[in-house]
Amino acid sequence: MLRRLIGGASLLLVLFQAGCYSYLPLQTEMPRSSDVRVVLNDRGRAEMSAGLGPLVEFVEGVVVAQDSVATRVNVTRVVYIRGGSSIWTGEEVVIPAFGIAGFQSRELSKARSWALAGATLGVVVFSIMNINLNLFGDGTPDRCTGTNCGPNDQ
Repeated sequence: MLRRLIGGASLLLVLFQAGCYSYLPLQTEMPRSSDVRVVLNDRGRAEMSAGLGPLVEFVEGVVVAQDSVATRVNVTRVVYIRGGSSIWTGEEVVIPAFGIAGFQSRELSKARSWALAGATLGVVVFSIMNINLNLFGDGTPDRCTGTNCGPNDQ
């Protein structure tokens, strides 16, 4: 029972993280936010295949620096064209400017956050109302201790 509660809480935390943010449409200029998704073009995929893996669709992370030659990113996740992704721990990658199709900035979605918070609260309230932990007992004895222990004497 406790494992299911912990597993459910972990799932809610993952959903909460995913539900609170959304990515803006593709932009050719670097957005103000440093937390971005860098979308690669075909040249970028070919150039970066040795360092990031084959057929990378985009790289998520924090932009460290950008100039006309390249963009330096502390990578948190790499997503592949054929599905799947790999989690990174902030390793710095230099992506050449000619290999970038565009940028997508990540922003907090207030509507999704409120909806997810409401759903989470509903699940918590429902769980509390339907889980009987019986911490303090219900006031009825568990067994008959008197001399008359028939079915009507309890």
